[in-house]
Amino acid sequence: IVPSYAIIVREYFSPREAATRLGIILMATLFGMALGGWMSGVIFDYTGSYRAAFLNGIAWNVLNVSIALWLILRPRRLSLATA
Repeated sequence: IVPSYAIIVREYFSPREAATRLGIILMATLFGMALGGWMSGVIFDYTGSYRAAFLNGIAWNVLNVSIALWLILRPRRLSLATA
């Protein structure tokens, strides 16, 4: 999924906006990857089961897909002549 972030940003934002937005997206991605394993361990310690940890991961992935779909389905701001 991570390589698709750059493609989506490039296709749906102007070059001036894309650089900033891609930096924020990649920073959030790395932050999520760094904390995801730790958070799952904490959830397991509290609940004694991986069920809640998997549900937490699924919820974040649903949010991720929702944002990507929102970006894909909204109208483009750039015309093909300026691209």
